[in-house]
Amino acid sequence: MDKRENWIDSIKVLACTLILVGHLVQGLQRTGILVRNGKFAFFLWFIYLFHVQLFFLCSGYLHEKKDKAGSLRDWLHYIGYKFVALGMPYFSFSLITWLLKSRFIDLVNIRTGHLIAFLFTSPALAQYWYLYTLFFLFLFIPNIKNNKILIPLAVGFFGLYLISGRLVFSFALYSMAQYGFWFVLGMLMCNLGFGDLKKSASLIFASLVLIIIFTGTSCALYSYGYRATFTIFTIILGTLACLGLSMLFRYIEACGFYSRFVTLIAKYSFPIYLLHTIYAASVRTLLIFTGVKSVWIHLLLGFTAGTAGSILTAFIFEKMVYPEFIFYPWKVIKRVIKNSRNN
Repeated sequence: MDKRENWIDSIKVLACTLILVGHLVQGLQRTGILVRNGKFAFFLWFIYLFHVQLFFLCSGYLHEKKDKAGSLRDWLHYIGYKFVALGMPYFSFSLITWLLKSRFIDLVNIRTGHLIAFLFTSPALAQYWYLYTLFFLFLFIPNIKNNKILIPLAVGFFGLYLISGRLVFSFALYSMAQYGFWFVLGMLMCNLGFGDLKKSASLIFASLVLIIIFTGTSCALYSYGYRATFTIFTIILGTLACLGLSMLFRYIEACGFYSRFVTLIAKYSFPIYLLHTIYAASVRTLLIFTGVKSVWIHLLLGFTAGTAGSILTAFIFEKMVYPEFIFYPWKVIKRVIKNSRNN
């Protein structure tokens, strides 16, 4: 069994936290509690340069870390496994969100249309589009373990990122063009032995330099009125941030630092991703109903509900065994098969 890489856990916790806060801010903007300019506008632009990209980078890294599928049959088995693993939570929570939004118009931060369109042609209306896009990346990019192929592929996705706006006719193509580069970058990092990097002054120095350049350049561009997305500037900035943060957390891991809190949150990062908008939006609706308009109270209680509520739900489902199928279908299937054999 491959050893667990704590730097990936740290990235997942950071990215998950930023996604939750980002959705809270966007929800407050849509309800008019928070204006759409000022420091929060910069915050959203800033985190969207790298926080979702970090998830794709980690997914690509772990994808390449798996044993290579040696035959067509092995590959089809792998894709079938991923379809169930990603499809079950995607369809389940997308349907729940669609039903909630159709019934309670102010509960979640999206506007729904027809169910078929919501599931297949406009999945960006909810955060579950990540699972949708990830499946297609798994489908079309095998874990080939060959840098001579991956490097040109990364260059190709770099170019697709710059023209992604022309691919809006197909959400699958559109989202793959926007995030495929970081998926392949993670694969390259795995092949280059990133997880085996040792503690060194050069590693921490390089990470801090990249983070400082990213932060300084982002602030300078925004202060001079730059608000664009999906340009050569944003992909370069996102790459600097992703590499800098990855190096920083890898250095921390190499130093032997271990946090039980980070491990706990990382364990439940997937349920938090799936459930946080439902809990946070419920709290926001309740606060608005009771007349509470303080931005900081909304952020604090929304973050607490989105995190703690999601963890508690996942913990209860885990103890009940079968309901956990909605999060981790293969985990439940394997458990059922094992129990049936033992009996």
